[in-house]
Amino acid sequence: MSSFRKAIFLIIFSCITTGAIASDNSWPLSQYNSLAKIPTILDNQAVISSLKSVLGKDYSEFSQSFDVFGEPHKTKKGGLFAEGWLKDLYLVQASAFVIQPDGEIYAAWLSPENNEVRYATNAPEKSSMQEDIARWAQRFDKKMSSACKNPQKKHSMKSRYFETTHFRIKITPLIMSDSDCNDVSYEGVRKSDGAIVRLRGESIESDCGKLSCPVLTYMFRNHDASYLINNVINTLSVIVHGKILVSETGQWNDVSR
Repeated sequence: MSSFRKAIFLIIFSCITTGAIASDNSWPLSQYNSLAKIPTILDNQAVISSLKSVLGKDYSEFSQSFDVFGEPHKTKKGGLFAEGWLKDLYLVQASAFVIQPDGEIYAAWLSPENNEVRYATNAPEKSSMQEDIARWAQRFDKKMSSACKNPQKKHSMKSRYFETTHFRIKITPLIMSDSDCNDVSYEGVRKSDGAIVRLRGESIESDCGKLSCPVLTYMFRNHDASYLINNVINTLSVIVHGKILVSETGQWNDVSR
């Protein structure tokens, strides 16, 4: 980063805490280092301006994930790590950023549209992802490999049925020569008119260290829409361009009703 850009950032950085009472005067961002206070960091125009300067046109997609905030923490260099995600979509649509005292900013985000972690920084000379962001990104690397870990067990899996107020959904594992072990199909019936949607997607498992781990989320794509069934809190969500259009709680059954 050039001396001029650092000087500009430090001016902005000093404005972040103007009029605020910090618990640690040696660390200006300490006022945001708690679960109760971290949501207010995005009310600060200086912080928003700094993130926009790094993310450009991607800021809109990045900022949509801060519906729920996680616990922030201080970085080794004395900066602040913050993360957030869209409600009920902890492993599907999330963002994180780090602000360092020297003006370096690191930001990353995951969205259902690309299912990949994207990364941006104003310190391009850094060859690797910033360590706090890298640890955050590891959360999403929990899918099963393309080669089946336990083919026999996967073949023995049967369809499951998920029912909400307005939908009946059948989830079936796909064990075929051209499919990965985590491929699944979705057959959803809308109760109001019997309309059927059939999709192919994938299951995202927890990292339990065993051959077969609990499924956290089922994810499917239908053009611009993402269909997600959260297996932990039993919710169906339909998201289009980062906005939740459907969110319903449901129940699992081994047989169709």
